[in-house]
Amino acid sequence: MEKFFELFKRDIKTQRLEMRILEPTIENAQLIWNVLKDENPDDYQFMWYSVSHKSHLTESVEETQQRMKLDFESKNGCAYYIFHNGKFVGYQRIHYWAESKTLQCASVWFIKSARGFGFNTEVHDMLEKMGFEQLHMNRICRQTMAGNLASKKSIEHSGYHLDGIDRQCNMMPDGTFMDHLLFSKLASEYNGKE
Repeated sequence: MEKFFELFKRDIKTQRLEMRILEPTIENAQLIWNVLKDENPDDYQFMWYSVSHKSHLTESVEETQQRMKLDFESKNGCAYYIFHNGKFVGYQRIHYWAESKTLQCASVWFIKSARGFGFNTEVHDMLEKMGFEQLHMNRICRQTMAGNLASKKSIEHSGYHLDGIDRQCNMMPDGTFMDHLLFSKLASEYNGKE
């Protein structure tokens, strides 16, 4: 577990992005909230970010800080706040299960204006490289809601295998239920990219 934290629980740079571990200070929450407050929650129907689960986005600086605190105090994972050219553009949460040598990519999303640039693929290419090549993991998992066709296509395009479906396990804010798709890639299926 210590090797995981040494490798992953730190700021990471990809070709175009900075993946930062942010402490849950009011200043950092304000930094994130300054971007989220202008976003339309309807553009985030396939994620939960609000602590209260009333919205797809946090609804205040204080709630943003509370969400950040939950992520920061995780015992087996971390959350990256993703920046492009110094601007907050997205979020990625990961968990590590040492007993099964598995990295679980739990939540990932990007603000609407940062979608379509391949940032999601860039983040996951880096996580795979670190996980498979440096930590020698056996498996990396990704997931998405069944209705999130762009995410599903991205995961499948990256060579992940559909392992199963959690039927109607996500309740949407409108009270409807949606299936959750579970994917994985094994070390034996990984081809390192240079």
